[in-house]
Amino acid sequence: MNFPDKNMIQRVSLWLGIAILFAAPLEVFHLFLESLHMLFEWTETSLDFVIELMFDTSLHTTQVVVFYIIIATIFYGLYRLWKAFPAFYSEKKQQLKAFLADEIACILAYWHESFVNKVLLSIVASGLLFLLFL
Repeated sequence: MNFPDKNMIQRVSLWLGIAILFAAPLEVFHLFLESLHMLFEWTETSLDFVIELMFDTSLHTTQVVVFYIIIATIFYGLYRLWKAFPAFYSEKKQQLKAFLADEIACILAYWHESFVNKVLLSIVASGLLFLLFL
């Protein structure tokens, strides 16, 4: 059985992501926001249940405690993100430059192979532009 290597998976994922963003940008954004909302609601409900069950508090007290727990968690996460982001960004920037250089070389080699490849690549590019402005 031939399994695809890491570079092939990255290439397919990149082009699939680009195609999805061109074809349905609002739907993808809505799915992302809806997922974040569902995660927040699940977290809030779970914390409400645990706090109310463990400490036998009133509704208002439970909501205040849960609010401060969520705010503290968000600020801690933002702090950790702020500390880790510069190193992560520089590493991913180098990886992206290398990946895009390889991808551009691959596209240019495909372009120089034959006239049919030029026509097919032009059709794909114009189709993506059409989907973008649709």
